[in-house]
Amino acid sequence: MVSAPVYDKSDPKSDKIFPYHLPFTSEWSEYKDPYGQTAMTAAGAGMFVKQPILVWGAFILSVISLVNQQPLRQSKDNTSPLLVLGMAFAGVLANIMPKMMLAPEAQVGVPTP
Repeated sequence: MVSAPVYDKSDPKSDKIFPYHLPFTSEWSEYKDPYGQTAMTAAGAGMFVKQPILVWGAFILSVISLVNQQPLRQSKDNTSPLLVLGMAFAGVLANIMPKMMLAPEAQVGVPTP
């Protein structure tokens, strides 16, 4: 069995590593993104109740969430804006695909043999 060499022989539980925290001011307080959570919920609800207006609204909110992301101020348990965008895109596909895949209606006036 071959393993990669370990160069750092220090104790991994040492007190040499200090976590960096942003200053506790109003400008650097933790940012909760309301757009992302609303978009995720609306995309799931729109897929469940088959309402395109909810899904398109969720897609717009997810784009706003992606543009408005602030990675340094996000909490550790915050969902990724790309995941929210993917969920909204899946909602759009779930609402559009059945309409695109319907069979064409029978043509009126064409005699059948």
